[in-house]
Parts: sequence; structure tokens; C-alpha cells
Amino acid sequence: MGEKAVPSPSRRRVKRSCPSCGPDPGGEEKKGRGNPISVQLFPPELVEHIISFLPVRDVVALGQTCHYFHEVCDAEGVWRRICRRLSPRLREQDTKGLYFQAFGGRRRCLSKSVAPLLAHGYRRFLPTKDHVFILDYTGTLFFLKNALVSSTLGQIQWKRACRYVVLCRGAKDFASDPRCDTVYRKYLYVLATREQPAVVGTTGSRACDCVEVYLQSSGQRVFKMTFHHSMSFKQIVLVGQENQRALLLLTEEGKIYSLVVNETQLDQPRSYTVQLALRKVSRCLPHLRVTRMASNQSSTLYITDTILCSWLQSPWLGG
Repeated sequence: MGEKAVPSPSRRRVKRSCPSCGPDPGGEEKKGRGNPISVQLFPPELVEHIISFLPVRDVVALGQTCHYFHEVCDAEGVWRRICRRLSPRLREQDTKGLYFQAFGGRRRCLSKSVAPLLAHGYRRFLPTKDHVFILDYTGTLFFLKNALVSSTLGQIQWKRACRYVVLCRGAKDFASDPRCDTVYRKYLYVLATREQPAVVGTTGSRACDCVEVYLQSSGQRVFKMTFHHSMSFKQIVLVGQENQRALLLLTEEGKIYSLVVNETQLDQPRSYTVQLALRKVSRCLPHLRVTRMASNQSSTLYITDTILCSWLQSPWLGG
């Protein structure tokens, strides 16, 4: 009698949990048909090499499709290749971090990394008068204290010894004064999701979107407004002066709502009543689905699936 073959432990079969990865190679196939090509049949190094050519946002989205791609897209080798592709001048030991490079002049060298190493990618960042705020892809907002200093030549440089703390978690987006001069960025508006305790007569808590306002100088929260659980937003931008600051909130359905606050009174311990209203562009053009917004002090740019719509922030238009 022949000996029973024992499979090698180094060639274990991985059961697939995602249809996009293809069927299990151990499954039975009908005769006369070849096995379909599956991405899991490729060597892991090859899959990581292919994924490293995708944009960062697509890599994150691919990692959310199934358990297999989550492990592959979260591998250190993938992000190491992405960093080398985006910044080929970086050294091998400095592939993770945020770097500052000044444009113009004779010096074009990169400064040392000062970003938090615990951040899960860097979705966006915003420099204020003295500090830098960084939002990663898991919704954690980092507060880099004293990150920017002025050099003897009058240029802004990263400070080597930089401290950072977690300002908040569950953040979707954040914004500050839209003017280019960072002196005006006194407050930071954070769009986040928070669990609200159950009200009388109901069971369980509910997740509600809210806007939290922080002082950029200290990171202290000075104001918070919570919306109804039926309202879900994905982006926030600011328009207008400090005494009549308009907050524009974009919903998942592409509608725009707005509310007005007075920044000069945010540091006073008192209660406020604000009214959330549908923006005029969503009232006049109900079929228009906005995907992104951009703003300065006096105007707003709405980006849709097909066109760009520029809307002037003026009294006679009403926003």
C-alpha cells in the first residue's frame, strides 16, 4: 500500500472570503475547464508591488473590500514603495513621516520628519499660526504643537523637537479661516461623529454628527453643536468674517446646509441657538449633487459629478 501524502505546512491553502479574490484553489472544478485566475495565486511581493502604483486613496479603499486585501494594503512593504514613488529623494530609513520642502530660492532640501508615527496615513493637514493639525484615514486628528518656527532668513521651517497629541477621534473633516494668512486661523472647526446617550423611552445610544470648535493655540474645545441623527455630513468649509462666520456642511446625498456663528463670542461661557438651513444652491438646483466644496472669505466653489459651480457669497444672493 502506498504512503499517504502529507501536505507541507509551508504551502497552506487560504480560504477566500471575498468573491473578487476568486474561488478557493482547493475547490473542485469541472473537467474540461481551467482554473480561473485569482490574485491570491500571485506571490505576495508581486501583489504588493502592483498595489503600490495605486493612488493612496484607492489603496485605502481596496483595503476595505475584504480581509485579504486589508492585510495586503496594510503591509509595510506597500507603503514603503508608495513613499519611495511619491518622494524618491527620501532615505530608506525616513520613508514614514511628513516632510517640509520650501519652493523657490536656492535651497530645495527636505527637512526632517515631525509627523506622528502612530497616524494611519496622512489624509490632510492644516498649518495655523503656531501649530499643524493632521487628520489620518481612521479619523484621528493630531495636534502638532510648536511645529513651525521662523529661520534667520525669514523662512518657515519645521522644528526638530516637535510634540504632538491626539486632539480628537472620530473626525470626518476640519476647517479653519479660509484666508491664506495663518494669523487669522484662531479656531479649528472639526466635523465629527459622537455617540449620544439614549433619551427617555428609547434603548441604546445613537451616533450623531457634530461640530466641535477648538482653540488653535492650546487645543482646548470651546464650543460644540450636535445635529439630529438623521443628518449625516461629510465635509465642512467656512465663509465670511469672524463676526458672521458661515459654516457650510455637505451631506452624503450632495445637499448643502449652512449655519452662522459669531466667533468673537465663542470664548464666552453661554448657550447659543443656531439655525441649520438648506443652502440656496440646493434649493434652486435640487437635482444638482455636490461632491466637494472649496471656499475663500467671500465665495464658494461647488464641485459636482459633471460641472463646476461657482457661487458668490453676497447679501443679495443669500448664499
